[in-house]
Amino acid sequence: MVRRRNLLSSVLLIAAIACSACARQEARLQQHREKFESLGASTKLIGEAWLAGRVSRTYTTTALERIYLLVEQERQTLAAQPATLADSRGATLSQAAERLSRDIAAMLQSVRGADGASVRRQLASVPIAPREPQ
Repeated sequence: MVRRRNLLSSVLLIAAIACSACARQEARLQQHREKFESLGASTKLIGEAWLAGRVSRTYTTTALERIYLLVEQERQTLAAQPATLADSRGATLSQAAERLSRDIAAMLQSVRGADGASVRRQLASVPIAPREPQ
């Protein structure tokens, strides 16, 4: 009887630890997603402001370069733990963040070349942006 209680206690302790780890993983993924959404929203705001003529090309390229660096830093943080990328949600988020980096790099080239049509297309397909309220 005592042995069963010890076994049951051990199983419950392991389950509690596993649930705690899952909750931490979920919280980390949510935090990364929110950061990427913010960076995606910033990308859209800067691009739209440039298209509307509210900000200069220099301001836009400087801002996009900074956003690009922040996306890359966040991607590096996301990928620092293999368990995060092993989780399908983390892998999907990492891939979307990589696409965001590529899109920002392409947008930088388009702004430098004063190609508004390309910037408009790139803004329409920003992969990570805040969800619209329902």
